[in-house]
Amino acid sequence: MTRSRIYQTTAVVLRYRPLGETDRLINFYTKSLGRVTAVAKGVRRPGSRFGGTLEPLNLVQLSLARGRNLDNVNECVTINSFEGLKADLTTIAQGIYLAELVDAFSDDWAANVDLFSLLVDSLNHMNLHKGMDLFIRIFELKLLNCSGFGPEFEKCVGCSMALEPGPYGFHFEYGGALCVDCESEEEIFLTKISLDAMKLLRWIQRQNANISEINIPSVSEKSLREISVVMRDYLKYVVERDLRATSFLDEMRFKST
Repeated sequence: MTRSRIYQTTAVVLRYRPLGETDRLINFYTKSLGRVTAVAKGVRRPGSRFGGTLEPLNLVQLSLARGRNLDNVNECVTINSFEGLKADLTTIAQGIYLAELVDAFSDDWAANVDLFSLLVDSLNHMNLHKGMDLFIRIFELKLLNCSGFGPEFEKCVGCSMALEPGPYGFHFEYGGALCVDCESEEEIFLTKISLDAMKLLRWIQRQNANISEINIPSVSEKSLREISVVMRDYLKYVVERDLRATSFLDEMRFKST
């Protein structure tokens, strides 16, 4: 069967970039189709019919028309612009970071309903509550699990034995922690994880509820900094590049201290 030329979907605007003098190329993450890139013609003209509907982090209802090379945005209606989230620079930085992660871990025309739900649920939560560093770490681990890259913190990724209490070495290529015996056999550099940080990572990974329903505990700054380093380095390893939004996050964190 031939696909309809016009189709509709619910999506989050991830990012855009200029195209020509008046257009934009926009990356959407959709509920039913995965990542979709489409052209919004004339959106940069004053008085564009799209108004502010195609701004990053907006949840929208789209009507798209299939094109020869790229699809075109026909109509766009805002479902939620998350104004509460966008009222705070730190939370904006966090939201942009989540969008960049989803963009990096998603595939064109490959639906992942769990990932879409995770993104929308997280934006809803951040719209109502000021963002927290631990909340972002929870998002990162849930995104990795949704995308098939979930790290292993319960068993040694070298020998599959249960990890005994103690510090561990995290192996990025293997995607998890190593026991003392397997760690001693590795010649490459491993990121060390303390027992307290491992307990926190395990707690996060065991949270099966929607992210907005998780009761986020108070944790030590030391453990939080430690898992932040592990997660940032692992995400960088998986996507094979630096994530641009991390520098924006660091800048906002520095200004808030």
